[in-house]
This record gives sequence, structure tokens and C-alpha cells, in this order.
Amino acid sequence: MPDLLMPAAPAGEAVSSPLARIRGTRVLIGLGWLSTPFFPLFCLFVMDYMNFGGHLTVQFTFWERHPRSALFEVVVVLLLFAVLTLILRRLWISGLIFGLLSLIAAYVNYTKAALNGDHLYPQDLAMVTQAKELTSFISGDTPVWFWLGVAAVLLWVGWFWLFRIALLRPFFWRWSTAALIILAVYLSVNTTTKTERVLNRFGMSTIDSALQSSNYAANGFVGAFTINVLSMQVQPPAGYSQDTIQSILEPYQAVAADPDAQVFDVVVVLSESFFDPRILPGVSFSENPLDNYDRLLDDPNSYSGLIYTTALGGGTVRPEFALLTGLTTDYMPDVTTPYWYVDHAFPTYVSNYKDAGYTTLAVHPYDKKFYARNTAYPLLGFDEFYGQEEVAELVEPTYKRSYISDDTTFQAIRTLVDSQEDPVFLFAITMENHQPFNALDAEDIHIQVDCPAMSEASLTALTTYTQGLYDADQMLGSLADWIDIREKPTVLLFFGDHLPTLGSNFSAYDETGFVDASGNQTTEDRQLLYSTPFIIYSNRELEGGLLEEHTGNQISDYNLLNSLARSTGMARTPYMELLADFYQNVPFYNNRLLLPLSQEDTFFPQAMEQITYDRVLGEGWSN
Repeated sequence: MPDLLMPAAPAGEAVSSPLARIRGTRVLIGLGWLSTPFFPLFCLFVMDYMNFGGHLTVQFTFWERHPRSALFEVVVVLLLFAVLTLILRRLWISGLIFGLLSLIAAYVNYTKAALNGDHLYPQDLAMVTQAKELTSFISGDTPVWFWLGVAAVLLWVGWFWLFRIALLRPFFWRWSTAALIILAVYLSVNTTTKTERVLNRFGMSTIDSALQSSNYAANGFVGAFTINVLSMQVQPPAGYSQDTIQSILEPYQAVAADPDAQVFDVVVVLSESFFDPRILPGVSFSENPLDNYDRLLDDPNSYSGLIYTTALGGGTVRPEFALLTGLTTDYMPDVTTPYWYVDHAFPTYVSNYKDAGYTTLAVHPYDKKFYARNTAYPLLGFDEFYGQEEVAELVEPTYKRSYISDDTTFQAIRTLVDSQEDPVFLFAITMENHQPFNALDAEDIHIQVDCPAMSEASLTALTTYTQGLYDADQMLGSLADWIDIREKPTVLLFFGDHLPTLGSNFSAYDETGFVDASGNQTTEDRQLLYSTPFIIYSNRELEGGLLEEHTGNQISDYNLLNSLARSTGMARTPYMELLADFYQNVPFYNNRLLLPLSQEDTFFPQAMEQITYDRVLGEGWSN
């Protein structure tokens, strides 16, 4: 073994001691050194194993179908480990840092995907200050082989430490080499053209970042994460200009408020994970968990149907953003929260109510800083935002599974709306039925759930979820009863943001045959996975707005408040008229549904892309 790689015994260590003799074994030192390039490759193996849900067959299929993407991953991890080792010299230090970061990234990515179908994004690192809140959502289902991988990485690092595998070149040589590698990589990707050229050589593209599910499936964890890093800066859509924005909106005119229309108080409730589990094949319930929902469906003053969103299992903030703004997250980076990009005021449905003289209020019985709502809400047009502390001051709170109950949220809504003299627009997000749906004590289960096809873990999750769903339904009934006795015209929009997770990697949906949860969903599967119920209820007779039937309607999240505005005679902007035109041509659409569009209908999502960029990140020509 060359002296360059031969470690010397530390001062004070007897050369003849057993540890020194072991450390001086040239064969073991050589094996340790020869294993060095395989260490980052093993870390890559673990990251991709977790990225593909702990399914080795899926991982092998990825290598077979996307060999160039897999090769790209190999190049990236080898370069990263080489630079880290050149800087730190001792392989046990660089190995420990690289290994721990790899394992943490693998675990977080798996957990996030299992909970809500999304993957780790670079800007998720900004959520580290809210780690306590995030970890409270974790259910604990982790592939057992992951822990063997953890043990292997730690043992490998121990081998590096035991035999003191290290580079003995001088500081200047090592750091200069590391700097040259970093400079060469930077010069290869420091422009959009260069980045695309490099990625294209490996059969990849920054366009892959538009939809993270396909990005991580086609490029592996390291490949997809690298693409996201290289494409974090949001680029203007093709053809973005003032003339383009004006040409999009020119055919549409603002509509003044109907002078003869009644002025409605408007209450909008995003009910966490609200969904009708009775549509799952083979599932039975000891009693109906949605009795009030069923009752209101038949009321002549209600409109109902399905709302299509871009969230599944989690990611409430995406449909929330679309619902409140009328914009789309389809063409924004698929980050944890679009509110990171909201740093100025722009027109929204909320501001439309505010401009009409409404008091605009938001209620969410959780940490106000979560998802950056506390900074974004005032810019969307809200006058006041009531978080968990303010809710607890308004009413005496009760808790379910450590979350503020839906009944408490209802009491806060009623207190706030009834105390306003001006017309009020109130938007509330519930928290009680948030995941994880861990097992409950027997005395907390009042609706028994049965399904022979479900695993015990999935059935436990569904049983826990059903108890919270019953409480959400009770909240809906309380809201309707309260609205009925109010003298003021009042309208309620109540809807679910996404389907609940119901087992690791949505196992309940797969086991019942509801959809194929393996990732090979049809368009029909995706419509089931990305739709939730909504109901509009009023104490006055309502027009349907965009909705043509009392039941069975289908609509996108970004058009729901547009429809409600039309129902109540509210003023409407040119952009709202464009969205109404979109609805008439394509009632619901987002890029996760993979719906085919005619050449003529592609105008609408392209127009939404232009205006979303213009209002959130661009010049504001559409404001």
C-alpha cells in the first residue's frame, strides 16, 4: 500500500496493541480503500429503494427502462462524495456526513410520498423550522430493509474510522482539486441552455420538474432532486409579455354586481380530508358517517358534486391556493407551499369580496406560520387571520387526537360571523381529521368499519378516519342549522381538499380495488384520486352559477368561488369570465389528471399559466 494511503498510528497508541495490529493490516486497509467508491453507490441504492416505495422490483425496472438517468445519479453521487472527501480528508467524516444526509433524505422522501404522494423538494428544507409540526403527521410505516441499510452505512463508516482511511495529500492539493471539480460542474450548468444540454445527454430535462410524481419515477431520487435544484428559478412561460396578457383578457369584460341581488354572508369551509369512503368497494359501516351530508344533498337550496384538486393525501395548501386565488399551481415549481412566492398583493377571490365592502376573515386552528399562511393571507386580501391561539381565545376549545375539534372550529366561525355588522367572507380550514390515522382506544370508536379485503393497518387507518369524518359531518349539520336560523342571507361552501392517505402508500385504495395505487393509474383512476365532495348550501334560493344541476356537478378548485360569485350576483373580473369560459369548454382540468385536450381548449391552461406567472412572479399586467 503506498504511503499516501497508509495511516499512521496516533501519538500515544502502542504499536503492539491489538487495535494497532488490526489497524496495520494492509489487506484490511486495502479492502477499506477499495470499498470507498461503492459507499456512495450504496447510499444511492438506499435512496432509490425508498424513492420507489421500498419495492425492489420497481427499482430494478427503473434501471432497466431509464439506464441513462441511473447513470446520471451515479455520476452525481460520486462527484459529491469525491468533493466532500477532498475537503474533509478523513473518509469516516465524509462518509458519516454523506451517509446521514442520504439516509435522512431517503426517509423524508419516502414518508412524504407515502403521506401525500409528493416527493422531497429542495425548498422543503425551509420547513425545518416547522419540523415538530411535520413529524406529528408521520404514521411510522417504514420498509424494514431501510433499517438494514442504515446499519450497513454506519458499519461502513465504522470501517473507515477503524482503519483511518484518509487522503494524505497536502491541504492545497486537495482543496484545489475540489475547487476545480466544483468550477467544472458550475460552468457546465450555469445557463439554462447548458443545463438542458447536460440533462439531455442523460435523457432528462428540466421540464420533468413540472410534475414530481413522474419526475421521481423517471429519474430516480438523486436525478429528480438534482433537476429540481437546477430548475428552482421559475422561468416565464413561453411568449410572456404585456401584449400576450392583454390579448388573453381582451375578449372578456368585467361584470358589475347585480344591483337587485341580496348581499350574502359567505362561509367557506375546507374540511380536512373530507371524502365519502362509502364508495370504496367492499367496505361497510355500523352506521352512516355522513348522515347530514346526505340530508343536505336533497335540499332544494343546495348544489353539490365533485371538486378536482392537485392534492392527494396531503398538500392542503395547493387546492387552498387555487380556491382563494383562481390561479393554478400546475406550472409553478411543485414546492411544499406556493405561498413562498407570495410577497405582494394581487387580485384574488378574497380581494374581490374585500373590494365589495366585505370583512374578510380566515380561520385555521393550527400554527399560523405553517405553510407561510401568516405572511401570505394579508396579501391575498384577508383582514384578519385567526390561528389556534386566537381560536382558543374566542371559544373554549375541545381536542380530538391532539387537534382542535371540528366542533370548536364551528363555534369560532359562528362567533366571528355573527359579530360582524358588514357583510363577511370567512374562509376556514379544519384540523381534526388530519393524518396520521393511528389506532384509537376502543371507547373512542363509535362507528365500526369492516372490509375483508383490507389489511389490518389499512382498516385501522380507515376506522380512525371514519370517526373524524363523522365529526366533520356533524360540523356540516351544525353549520346548516345555524345558517337556517340566521336572518341575513348566508351561503356555505363546504368541501374536501384531498383524499385521506389511509395506509402507507394509499394501500386501502389498492386493496379494495378502488384504484391501482402502484403508480400505473388510468385517467379514470386519477379522476377518483384527485376529486373530493363539495356542497353549497344557503338559507335563500340560489342560482347555480356555473353549476347546471343540483347534484352531480364536476368543477375545478379554481372555479368554485367563481361559480359562487355568479350565484350571489357578485361583481366579476375579466379573469373570472375567462375561467367561466374554461368551465363551459372543460368543466374540470389540472395537469395531474392527464386529461386530453383539443387544440382549441389548450388555450385555457396556457392562459392560466401566463396569468398565474404574471400575478405571482411577473409584472402584474393582468391585475
